[in-house]
Order: sequence, then C-alpha cells, then structure tokens
Amino acid sequence: MNILVAMDSFKGSVTSLEAGAAVQQGIKQAGLKAEITILPVADGGEGTIEAFVHQTDGEIQQLPVTGPLGEPVEAAYGIIKDQAILEVAETSGITLVKKADLNPWKATSYGLGELIQQLIKKGQRKFIIGLGGSATNDGGLGMLQALGYRFIQADGSEIGRNICELKHMVGIDASQVLPEIQECQFTIASDVTNPLNGQQGATAIFGPQKGVKSHEIKEIDQLLKRFAAITADYLQRDMATTPGSGAAGGLGFAILAYLNGEIQPGFQLLAQKKQLAEKIRAADLLITGEGRLDAQSVMGKVPSALAKWAQTEQKPLVAIAGSVSDDAGQCNDYGIDAFFPIIRQIASEEETLKKATTLESIRQTAEQLFRFYQKIQ
Repeated sequence: MNILVAMDSFKGSVTSLEAGAAVQQGIKQAGLKAEITILPVADGGEGTIEAFVHQTDGEIQQLPVTGPLGEPVEAAYGIIKDQAILEVAETSGITLVKKADLNPWKATSYGLGELIQQLIKKGQRKFIIGLGGSATNDGGLGMLQALGYRFIQADGSEIGRNICELKHMVGIDASQVLPEIQECQFTIASDVTNPLNGQQGATAIFGPQKGVKSHEIKEIDQLLKRFAAITADYLQRDMATTPGSGAAGGLGFAILAYLNGEIQPGFQLLAQKKQLAEKIRAADLLITGEGRLDAQSVMGKVPSALAKWAQTEQKPLVAIAGSVSDDAGQCNDYGIDAFFPIIRQIASEEETLKKATTLESIRQTAEQLFRFYQKIQ
C-alpha cells in the first residue's frame, strides 16, 4: 500500500514536515505495512520555504532583517538553483509578534524589502514570495522604502515607515531604487484573491486578525486608497482591484504595481515544482490536514486544493486537523472523504499550540485511524 502524506503546517505550532512525520509515526505504530511518502506542502503561507526546498538540491539560509515591529530578526529563505524562495512570515510574520502587541499602525514590511535587497546584491534575480502569515497592513510601504522608493510629503521630505504617514504622502521619488530591480522577476505565491480596498479588501477581511479594531477599518482602508491613487497616477496603471492585491495587508498590491510581479496560487505553484500529479497517481491513499478545518478550508487552502487533485485521480483523501468547526462538513462536498480533529481533551489555547502536544496528538489520531482501517480491510 502506498500512502502520500501532504500536511499543511499547523500555524504557530508545527511545520508541514513535522506534521507529516507525526502521521507517518502513527501509521507505523498501528502496525500497517505501507510505503509512506511525506510531501511538505504550503499555499504561500508559513512553511512555503521548507515545502519548496525539501527533496531538492536547494538549501535554506538566513539573513538579518528588521522585524514587523522594528526589532531585529533572522529571516530564513531558500535557494533552489537560480531562484530565491521567501516568506513574509519570516520577515514580517504574525508569529513574530505577541498577540497583545499586534498593532497595524506600527507593523512594517520593511524587513521583506531588506531581504530582497540583500539577495539582489548577492546576485539573485528570480524570486518566489509566499505572502501568508503577515502581521502587517501597510500596503507594502515598508518593503518599497527598503528597496529605495521615497514617498514624499508636501515639504519635499520623506514620510516615515508607518501606515499613518500615508496621509501626508503627495508624491513618489524612485531615483534611489536599486537599478537591478528592473532585471528581477517576482512571483507571488498566494491563494488570496481579495482586492486592496473595500468590504472584501485587505483591511476589512484580514485586518482584525492583525490587531485592526472595528472602528479603525475605514480609516486604514482610506489610507491605502490614497496610497493606491497616488501610485496609479505615478505608474499610469491601477493595480488596486487586481485579484490578490489585498494579500498580506497589501503587499500583493506593492509587488504587482511597483515590482511588475505576477501572482499564482501558492499550492498550484508548488504542485508544478513537485510533480504532485505523479505522486498522487502512485498513491493508494492521501492524507492531508491543517491547524483548523472549516468552511474557509475549501477556498483554495491546501486541503481543498489537494482534494481537487485527488478527485481527478479518483483517490481517497483523509484530513487530520487541529480542530474542526461546525461548518467543516462542507469539506466533504469538495473531495475530503473524512476528517478527524486531534483535540483529545479540553485545554487552553496556549497548551494546544505547544509543539510536543500537537505532534503527539497528530500521531495518536493517525494511529487510531489506521488501527480501525486495518480491521475493516
């Protein structure tokens, strides 16, 4: 029997590879004789670097950058041949900030720009950037400033890095931008299709999880509208309504507009690199999962994306999730044949997010699932 294990990361807890290894351990402890293949996967969020680099000739390295609240962090990135794989989660990630400290007015994407700049100076020209898991809602302002863009206020001076500074912005100066930027190719890995502004925009939909209060949504959205309008006038093209421009608090917009980037669904991009179709065809059973399975899981996230492939190849698919919501039953309609939560007892959020607890719960769930599987064969 061939089993393909393709688990997404459990955000803030375990990586895709760690989750897959726990499933493998559980299957083996159930006594099932099977050939198990672990395939790290991601949709552009946390774990994207690991998923791309795994089982390639690539490597993961680190460079120092500015974190989301201005603190120094060591950001990981991947190198595969002539491509650099970056994650916003590594430079400006929500997991780098304590929940109580989340602040959209202070959070900056400057570190992502610093990382790109350092890699360009090292000779990199092709970039894949995963946009999931950001703590920022600055429209990519910080990233662009790190790359040399100067956003000017009425007196000719440069505005600061924080999003509140956008109310003073009147123009753009690109004279100090790295000239090598023109030689670069930027591909966004993201399954987000939201525009920059409006009721379905970056701030309204994703802002609250980054610390945006309900009464602040309109004000921040207006600041991003101002940024987009001045940008459109300067570049002579409007990217604010492009699907995906609202990804990562507007970083999608900045990369599309200023860096001439293109956007591709993160899972599909990874699937092409990993010859996923071939691996699915060779499998008798697929196992996937993520931290929380709910109705949103069918909207382009890893489990539903894998389910589409499984349906095409007529392969059974089981999901193991950190928790499941009341509306998770919708996943059954999209190709996930059965799903199982790993929560075994009532516990605090802090306890359930502990790596050791999560890994053991995944292992136990997989073991019990395959003990039953063997009984009905």
